[in-house]
Amino acid sequence: MADSTRSGEPGERIVRLLFTDFDGDRADPDDVISDGLDGGYADRTEALTEVLGDRNEGPYERFLACLALTRWGDAAGYAAVAGAAAAPEAVDWRGASYDRLHAQDDTFGLLAEAVGESADMVDERGTRDERVRAAQALLAVADRVQFDRRVSALLRADLMAACLPALRDAVDRGVRRLAERERLGFDLGLQLALMIAAARAYDAPWAADAEARLTAAEPGERALRELR
Repeated sequence: MADSTRSGEPGERIVRLLFTDFDGDRADPDDVISDGLDGGYADRTEALTEVLGDRNEGPYERFLACLALTRWGDAAGYAAVAGAAAAPEAVDWRGASYDRLHAQDDTFGLLAEAVGESADMVDERGTRDERVRAAQALLAVADRVQFDRRVSALLRADLMAACLPALRDAVDRGVRRLAERERLGFDLGLQLALMIAAARAYDAPWAADAEARLTAAEPGERALRELR
C-alpha cells in the first residue's frame, strides 16, 4: 500500500493480523491481504472486525482492518466504506496513507481499489449487493474526495449499470465546481474525465454533454488527455 504518515509502530493486534503472514513470519500487509484470499481470511476476519469497531485502536490500524475486510469481500468492510463515504470529512483515518507521487491522502483511493478488486470474493462471501452499495457510496463523493486514477477500480463493467446514477450526479457537481474555479486539493478534472469515459458505453448522450461541459471548465491537461 502507499506510504503511511502515522508515527510510531503499529498496534499489537494489527501486527499479529496483518503484519504477520500465515506461516507466522513478519510480512507486508499487502502480501497478507493477498494471501488471505486463498482462504486464510476466515481465520482473521473476526479479529479484524473487532479492530475495525474498536475506538481504542488507532486510525491507521482501523483503516488497515477496513482495507483487508473490504478486499476479502466482507460485509463489515463494505459497510465501513459506505459509512466513511457518507461523511468523508469526519473520518479520522484520512491521511493514514499518502501516495508517493503527489504526497496527498489516498485512503479513499485504496478503498476504491479494494471494493473494485473484491469482485472475486462476493459469491463466496454472499456480499454482492453490499459491494455495489459500497461502490455507489464512493462514487457519490468522487467530486469531493481524491481517488486519482484509482477511481477506475469502481468503473468496472460489473458495477457500472448499478452505479451510473451516482456517477452522473457526482460528475455534474464536479463540473460545476471546476467551472466556478473552486480551489481544490486534488485533480478533480482527471477523476471526472475517467468517469465520463467509462459512462460512454452506458449513456452516450449524457456522456457527450458531460464531456463538453468538462472541457469548457478547463479541467487540466491530464483530464483532456483522457477525454481524447
